[in-house]
Amino acid sequence: HFRSGKVGTQGAQRFHDIVDMGRKKRTGVEPSAHEDSLGDLGGVAVAELSASAALPSTTPGVPLAPPPPPPGLPPGGAAATLQTMLQANPQLSAQIVANPLLASQLQQIAQAASAPAALPGINPDVQELADHFGLDERIAKQLDDEMKRRIDTFDGDLVALWDILETARNPAGLLSVKIKEMQEGTFIGQPKMDKDIKEFQKMYRLDDQATRKLAEALQNRPSTRKEDVELIHRHLETSNKPSARVMMMLGKLRSGEPIGEPDRRIAPGSYLDRLEQDREREKERRVDRRSGVDSKRGRSRDRIGRGRSRTRDKRKSKSRERR
Repeated sequence: HFRSGKVGTQGAQRFHDIVDMGRKKRTGVEPSAHEDSLGDLGGVAVAELSASAALPSTTPGVPLAPPPPPPGLPPGGAAATLQTMLQANPQLSAQIVANPLLASQLQQIAQAASAPAALPGINPDVQELADHFGLDERIAKQLDDEMKRRIDTFDGDLVALWDILETARNPAGLLSVKIKEMQEGTFIGQPKMDKDIKEFQKMYRLDDQATRKLAEALQNRPSTRKEDVELIHRHLETSNKPSARVMMMLGKLRSGEPIGEPDRRIAPGSYLDRLEQDREREKERRVDRRSGVDSKRGRSRDRIGRGRSRTRDKRKSKSRERR
């Protein structure tokens, strides 16, 4: 609305109030009738003043040159109205420069005017995605129309689109393909996390991105799923970077190619390596427990032996006394 000049009387009145407040704060004098005519200029002047790049400085007694119109505007129209207004009222120009509060308010108005406006009727989440990837109004509207038909999977589909477009060289072109998949019923949004996927994530400590992409790839290979799951286990159990290994396998999984046999060398820190270390620690604990039991048994035998020898010695001494 600022760019089109359709701010209306409320915007103009707000600008007028800001000027009056700055004047009263500085001088304590009510605005004159000449200055009060600012409100009749309408919101177009506010918009063009807000869009000015910077306000030039001034010195007392020297009229302030009006700021140039924003680049790209045709001659005349709102820009010409603004210049005429400032030339006719140099005191107003001086007030704008000398009043920090007014300058701050105008800066906020300019920032609000430069912010992209949401397209009417488009879901805010869809609009955020469109703004992030620089999508035009046409494709944003197409996506919004399709997403409104997918209420049950809206959140998952939108998360999937963010991930898909994040690495795309041409986000608009790839999104057009995904919209067509939605129309044909072949688009896969947030994949289902079944027991196999959960087991992969737990056993190999996969991150969320690798887990989601693996679930999506396996969902498109139902005919070879059983063999794929076994091979993926064999690939991941020897790797110390299982999430990265999943990302490397995605190309073959998506294209329908065989995954191939894994490297049987066990990397330090991999799942199998951790299992082997757990076994070694368990053996050490068992040995420690056994050695502790044996030492206790040895001490008890020594006590028994010493007790028997003392008994024999007492019997011998008694027999000698009788003699």
